[in-house]
Amino acid sequence: MRCEGVNLFLADGEAAFQEVFHVHLHVFPRFTGDPFRIDADWRVQERDQLDKTAAAVRGGLAALDAAQR
Repeated sequence: MRCEGVNLFLADGEAAFQEVFHVHLHVFPRFTGDPFRIDADWRVQERDQLDKTAAAVRGGLAALDAAQR
């Protein structure tokens, strides 16, 4: 399919609005001026909250790495 761009949307788990749990990838072909939009909360977060989130991600990645050894 010819298109000008692509959006990929990955859903996995209950918090991603799934009822049957599996990794689910949507591929949206995009065209200039099309009406498709993904709504999100784009507010800027406070630095301390960003740092806490980053630490949690780093901790989770380290735990995954340790579990694979």
